Amino acid sequence: MKYPVEFHGELAFFRTTDHIKTTGFLMDGGGDEVALFVHGMGGGFAKDGFLAGASALLSRGYSFFSFNTRGAEIVKSFKNTRGDRYYVYGTAFEKFEDSARDIKGAINYLENRGYSRIHLIGHSTGCQKILYYAWKRHDKRVKSLVFLSPSDDYPIWKDYLGEDMEKAKDIAENMEKMGHGNDLHYFVYRRTGAIWSASRFLSFADRKRTEATMFNYDSNLQALSKIYVPVQFFFGTRDDTLYAPLDFYVKKVKKAYRGKMLSVEIIKGGDHSFHGKETYIFEKIATFFSKIPW
Repeated sequence: MKYPVEFHGELAFFRTTDHIKTTGFLMDGGGDEVALFVHGMGGGFAKDGFLAGASALLSRGYSFFSFNTRGAEIVKSFKNTRGDRYYVYGTAFEKFEDSARDIKGAINYLENRGYSRIHLIGHSTGCQKILYYAWKRHDKRVKSLVFLSPSDDYPIWKDYLGEDMEKAKDIAENMEKMGHGNDLHYFVYRRTGAIWSASRFLSFADRKRTEATMFNYDSNLQALSKIYVPVQFFFGTRDDTLYAPLDFYVKKVKKAYRGKMLSVEIIKGGDHSFHGKETYIFEKIATFFSKIPW
Protein backbone atom coordinates (compact mmCIF):
# COMPACT_ATOMS: atom_id res chain seq x y z
CA MET A 1 0.00 0.00 0.00
CA LYS A 2 1.28 3.45 -0.91
CA TYR A 3 0.99 6.28 1.57
CA PRO A 4 -0.64 8.65 2.31
CA VAL A 5 -3.97 6.85 2.27
CA GLU A 6 -7.26 8.60 2.99
CA PHE A 7 -10.64 7.16 3.90
CA HIS A 8 -13.99 8.89 3.84
CA GLY A 9 -16.47 8.15 6.56
CA GLU A 10 -17.61 9.16 10.04
CA LEU A 11 -15.63 8.96 13.26
CA ALA A 12 -17.95 7.86 16.05
CA PHE A 13 -17.65 7.82 19.82
CA PHE A 14 -20.11 5.49 21.53
CA ARG A 15 -20.48 3.44 24.67
CA THR A 16 -20.19 -0.22 25.48
CA THR A 17 -22.98 -1.80 27.49
CA ASP A 18 -21.01 -1.14 30.69
CA HIS A 19 -20.64 2.55 29.80
CA ILE A 20 -17.05 2.65 28.61
CA LYS A 21 -16.42 5.17 25.83
CA THR A 22 -14.81 3.80 22.70
CA THR A 23 -14.27 4.74 19.07
CA GLY A 24 -15.27 3.51 15.64
CA PHE A 25 -15.17 4.50 11.98
CA LEU A 26 -18.25 4.13 9.79
CA MET A 27 -18.25 3.97 6.00
CA ASP A 28 -21.83 3.99 4.74
CA GLY A 29 -22.83 1.91 1.73
CA GLY A 30 -26.36 3.23 1.53
CA GLY A 31 -28.30 0.14 2.62
CA ASP A 32 -29.57 -1.34 5.86
CA GLU A 33 -26.83 -3.99 6.13
CA VAL A 34 -23.51 -3.32 7.82
CA ALA A 35 -20.38 -5.36 8.44
CA LEU A 36 -19.04 -4.87 11.97
CA PHE A 37 -15.29 -5.51 12.08
CA VAL A 38 -13.64 -6.79 15.27
CA HIS A 39 -9.85 -6.54 15.34
CA GLY A 40 -7.37 -8.97 16.83
CA MET A 41 -4.64 -8.74 19.48
CA GLY A 42 -2.78 -5.45 19.39
CA GLY A 43 -5.04 -4.15 16.63
CA GLY A 44 -7.57 -1.36 16.41
CA PHE A 45 -10.24 0.18 14.24
CA ALA A 46 -7.76 1.96 11.96
CA LYS A 47 -6.42 -1.11 10.14
CA ASP A 48 -5.70 0.50 6.80
CA GLY A 49 -5.58 -2.63 4.68
CA PHE A 50 -9.02 -3.78 5.76
CA LEU A 51 -10.45 -0.25 5.53
CA ALA A 52 -9.20 -0.12 1.95
CA GLY A 53 -10.57 -3.56 1.18
CA ALA A 54 -13.95 -2.59 2.56
CA SER A 55 -14.52 -0.41 -0.50
CA ALA A 56 -15.58 -3.66 -2.19
CA LEU A 57 -18.46 -3.83 0.30
CA LEU A 58 -19.48 -0.21 -0.20
CA SER A 59 -19.71 -0.65 -3.96
CA ARG A 60 -22.22 -3.46 -3.36
CA GLY A 61 -24.37 -1.45 -0.95
CA TYR A 62 -23.00 -2.80 2.34
CA SER A 63 -21.72 -0.48 5.04
CA PHE A 64 -18.58 -1.11 7.10
CA PHE A 65 -17.94 -0.22 10.74
CA SER A 66 -14.61 -0.85 12.42
CA PHE A 67 -14.22 -0.10 16.13
CA ASN A 68 -11.92 -0.41 19.10
CA THR A 69 -12.75 -3.11 21.58
CA ARG A 70 -11.30 -2.54 25.01
CA GLY A 71 -8.56 -4.94 23.86
CA ALA A 72 -7.29 -2.45 21.28
CA GLU A 73 -3.52 -1.95 20.92
CA ILE A 74 -1.25 -3.46 23.59
CA VAL A 75 -1.94 -1.17 26.55
CA LYS A 76 -4.64 1.46 26.17
CA SER A 77 -6.54 3.72 28.53
CA PHE A 78 -10.30 4.15 28.39
CA LYS A 79 -12.71 6.23 30.42
CA ASN A 80 -16.37 5.92 31.24
CA THR A 81 -18.99 8.05 29.52
CA ARG A 82 -19.16 10.41 32.51
CA GLY A 83 -15.44 11.03 32.16
CA ASP A 84 -14.78 10.59 35.87
CA ARG A 85 -13.10 7.16 35.84
CA TYR A 86 -10.22 5.75 33.82
CA TYR A 87 -9.42 2.13 33.01
CA VAL A 88 -6.28 0.47 31.68
CA TYR A 89 -7.06 -2.25 29.16
CA GLY A 90 -5.65 -3.06 25.76
CA THR A 91 -4.71 -6.57 24.67
CA ALA A 92 -2.47 -6.98 27.71
CA PHE A 93 -5.11 -6.32 30.36
CA GLU A 94 -8.56 -6.92 28.87
CA LYS A 95 -10.88 -9.66 30.06
CA PHE A 96 -11.91 -11.76 27.08
CA GLU A 97 -15.52 -12.13 28.15
CA ASP A 98 -15.92 -8.34 28.28
CA SER A 99 -15.62 -8.30 24.50
CA ALA A 100 -19.30 -9.23 24.37
CA ARG A 101 -20.11 -5.92 26.05
CA ASP A 102 -18.04 -4.10 23.46
CA ILE A 103 -19.64 -5.88 20.51
CA LYS A 104 -23.17 -5.43 21.82
CA GLY A 105 -22.48 -1.74 22.38
CA ALA A 106 -21.34 -1.41 18.77
CA ILE A 107 -24.40 -3.29 17.50
CA ASN A 108 -26.67 -1.04 19.58
CA TYR A 109 -24.99 2.01 18.08
CA LEU A 110 -25.43 0.69 14.54
CA GLU A 111 -29.06 -0.21 15.19
CA ASN A 112 -29.67 3.35 16.38
CA ARG A 113 -28.13 4.55 13.13
CA GLY A 114 -30.77 2.61 11.20
CA TYR A 115 -28.98 -0.62 10.31
CA SER A 116 -31.16 -3.68 10.80
CA ARG A 117 -28.90 -6.46 9.52
CA ILE A 118 -25.51 -6.87 11.17
CA HIS A 119 -22.71 -9.08 9.87
CA LEU A 120 -19.82 -9.73 12.26
CA ILE A 121 -16.31 -9.95 10.79
CA GLY A 122 -13.49 -11.01 13.09
CA HIS A 123 -9.77 -11.05 12.38
CA SER A 124 -7.37 -13.28 14.34
CA THR A 125 -8.46 -13.10 18.00
CA GLY A 126 -11.42 -11.07 16.79
CA CYS A 127 -12.66 -14.42 15.46
CA GLN A 128 -12.78 -15.82 18.98
CA LYS A 129 -14.65 -12.72 20.11
CA ILE A 130 -17.39 -12.78 17.48
CA LEU A 131 -17.82 -16.53 17.94
CA TYR A 132 -18.15 -16.08 21.69
CA TYR A 133 -20.67 -13.28 21.20
CA ALA A 134 -22.83 -15.26 18.78
CA TRP A 135 -22.64 -18.38 20.95
CA LYS A 136 -23.54 -16.68 24.23
CA ARG A 137 -25.78 -13.77 23.26
CA HIS A 138 -28.02 -15.27 20.53
CA ASP A 139 -28.46 -11.75 19.14
CA LYS A 140 -31.07 -11.95 16.36
CA ARG A 141 -29.67 -8.79 14.79
CA VAL A 142 -26.55 -10.74 13.79
CA LYS A 143 -27.16 -12.31 10.38
CA SER A 144 -23.78 -13.91 9.63
CA LEU A 145 -20.24 -14.45 10.91
CA VAL A 146 -17.05 -14.06 8.87
CA PHE A 147 -13.79 -15.41 10.28
CA LEU A 148 -10.52 -14.04 8.89
CA SER A 149 -7.55 -16.17 10.01
CA PRO A 150 -9.19 -17.91 12.98
CA SER A 151 -6.03 -19.28 14.57
CA ASP A 152 -5.58 -20.73 18.05
CA ASP A 153 -3.22 -18.85 20.38
CA TYR A 154 -2.57 -21.79 22.70
CA PRO A 155 -0.30 -23.83 20.36
CA ILE A 156 1.38 -20.63 19.18
CA TRP A 157 2.47 -19.78 22.71
CA LYS A 158 3.20 -23.38 23.61
CA ASP A 159 5.63 -23.48 20.71
CA TYR A 160 7.00 -20.05 21.59
CA LEU A 161 7.62 -20.79 25.28
CA GLY A 162 8.50 -24.46 24.91
CA GLU A 163 9.18 -26.15 28.24
CA ASP A 164 8.54 -22.83 30.01
CA MET A 165 4.84 -22.88 29.08
CA GLU A 166 3.78 -24.87 32.15
CA LYS A 167 5.98 -22.77 34.40
CA ALA A 168 4.43 -19.60 33.01
CA LYS A 169 0.94 -20.99 33.66
CA ASP A 170 1.84 -22.02 37.22
CA ILE A 171 3.18 -18.56 37.99
CA ALA A 172 0.07 -16.91 36.55
CA GLU A 173 -2.25 -19.17 38.52
CA ASN A 174 -0.38 -18.40 41.73
CA MET A 175 -0.60 -14.68 40.97
CA GLU A 176 -4.37 -15.00 40.59
CA LYS A 177 -4.66 -16.90 43.87
CA MET A 178 -2.83 -14.06 45.60
CA GLY A 179 -5.15 -11.47 44.04
CA HIS A 180 -2.63 -10.23 41.49
CA GLY A 181 -4.20 -11.56 38.31
CA ASN A 182 -4.22 -8.11 36.73
CA ASP A 183 -0.51 -7.54 37.40
CA LEU A 184 2.12 -7.85 34.72
CA HIS A 185 3.39 -11.40 34.16
CA TYR A 186 7.08 -10.61 34.56
CA PHE A 187 8.28 -14.10 33.76
CA VAL A 188 6.65 -14.05 30.33
CA TYR A 189 7.84 -10.48 29.77
CA ARG A 190 11.45 -11.33 30.60
CA ARG A 191 11.26 -14.52 28.54
CA THR A 192 9.60 -13.07 25.42
CA GLY A 193 9.24 -9.31 25.75
CA ALA A 194 5.45 -9.67 25.48
CA ILE A 195 3.22 -7.72 27.86
CA TRP A 196 0.41 -9.72 29.47
CA SER A 197 -1.31 -9.62 32.79
CA ALA A 198 -1.35 -12.99 34.52
CA SER A 199 -5.08 -13.42 33.92
CA ARG A 200 -4.91 -12.32 30.29
CA PHE A 201 -2.13 -14.84 29.66
CA LEU A 202 -4.16 -17.66 31.21
CA SER A 203 -7.16 -16.69 29.11
CA PHE A 204 -5.53 -18.24 26.06
CA ALA A 205 -2.89 -20.45 27.72
CA ASP A 206 -5.24 -22.49 29.92
CA ARG A 207 -7.42 -24.87 27.90
CA LYS A 208 -10.11 -24.76 30.60
CA ARG A 209 -10.77 -21.08 29.98
CA THR A 210 -13.35 -19.84 27.52
CA GLU A 211 -11.10 -18.02 25.08
CA ALA A 212 -8.79 -21.02 24.75
CA THR A 213 -11.71 -23.26 23.77
CA MET A 214 -13.17 -21.12 20.99
CA PHE A 215 -10.89 -22.37 18.21
CA ASN A 216 -9.22 -25.32 19.88
CA TYR A 217 -8.91 -27.38 16.70
CA ASP A 218 -7.94 -30.43 18.72
CA SER A 219 -11.49 -30.43 20.11
CA ASN A 220 -14.94 -30.73 18.54
CA LEU A 221 -15.29 -26.91 18.35
CA GLN A 222 -18.31 -26.87 20.63
CA ALA A 223 -19.08 -23.16 20.28
CA LEU A 224 -19.02 -23.31 16.48
CA SER A 225 -21.34 -26.31 16.58
CA LYS A 226 -23.96 -24.09 18.25
CA ILE A 227 -23.93 -21.47 15.49
CA TYR A 228 -26.69 -21.63 12.88
CA VAL A 229 -26.40 -18.30 11.06
CA PRO A 230 -24.43 -18.34 7.78
CA VAL A 231 -20.67 -18.57 8.32
CA GLN A 232 -17.68 -17.83 6.12
CA PHE A 233 -14.04 -18.76 6.84
CA PHE A 234 -10.85 -17.44 5.28
CA PHE A 235 -7.49 -19.18 5.65
CA GLY A 236 -4.27 -18.04 4.00
CA THR A 237 -1.67 -20.43 2.62
CA ARG A 238 1.10 -18.30 4.16
CA ASP A 239 -0.44 -17.85 7.61
CA ASP A 240 2.42 -18.63 9.99
CA THR A 241 0.09 -18.93 13.00
CA LEU A 242 -1.33 -22.23 11.77
CA TYR A 243 0.32 -25.43 13.03
CA ALA A 244 -1.22 -28.02 10.69
CA PRO A 245 -1.98 -28.37 6.96
CA LEU A 246 -4.91 -26.24 5.82
CA ASP A 247 -6.97 -29.31 5.03
CA PHE A 248 -6.99 -30.14 8.74
CA TYR A 249 -8.72 -26.84 9.59
CA VAL A 250 -11.16 -27.08 6.71
CA LYS A 251 -12.27 -30.55 7.81
CA LYS A 252 -12.64 -29.44 11.44
CA VAL A 253 -14.87 -26.44 10.72
CA LYS A 254 -16.99 -28.36 8.20
CA LYS A 255 -17.55 -31.15 10.70
CA ALA A 256 -18.42 -28.78 13.55
CA TYR A 257 -20.77 -26.37 11.78
CA ARG A 258 -24.40 -27.46 11.79
CA GLY A 259 -26.02 -24.53 10.04
CA LYS A 260 -27.21 -24.39 6.44
CA MET A 261 -24.73 -21.99 4.81
CA LEU A 262 -20.98 -22.45 5.14
CA SER A 263 -18.24 -21.05 2.92
CA VAL A 264 -14.55 -21.86 3.40
CA GLU A 265 -12.10 -19.85 1.31
CA ILE A 266 -8.41 -20.71 0.94
CA ILE A 267 -6.46 -17.64 -0.15
CA LYS A 268 -3.33 -18.51 -2.07
CA GLY A 269 -0.39 -16.44 -0.85
CA GLY A 270 -2.45 -14.99 1.98
CA ASP A 271 -0.60 -14.26 5.22
CA HIS A 272 -2.26 -13.85 8.60
CA SER A 273 -3.59 -10.38 7.74
CA PHE A 274 -4.02 -11.03 3.99
CA HIS A 275 -1.70 -8.18 3.05
CA GLY A 276 -2.25 -7.24 -0.56
CA LYS A 277 -5.33 -9.48 -0.72
CA GLU A 278 -7.78 -7.28 1.17
CA THR A 279 -9.91 -6.12 -1.75
CA TYR A 280 -10.16 -9.67 -3.06
CA ILE A 281 -11.20 -10.87 0.41
CA PHE A 282 -13.93 -8.29 0.73
CA GLU A 283 -15.24 -9.00 -2.76
CA LYS A 284 -15.67 -12.59 -1.60
CA ILE A 285 -17.42 -11.39 1.55
CA ALA A 286 -19.81 -9.16 -0.42
CA THR A 287 -20.73 -12.09 -2.65
CA PHE A 288 -21.31 -14.24 0.44
CA PHE A 289 -23.62 -11.60 1.93
CA SER A 290 -25.58 -11.37 -1.31
CA LYS A 291 -26.35 -15.10 -1.23
CA ILE A 292 -27.82 -15.10 2.29
CA PRO A 293 -31.54 -15.82 2.01
CA TRP A 294 -33.89 -13.41 3.77
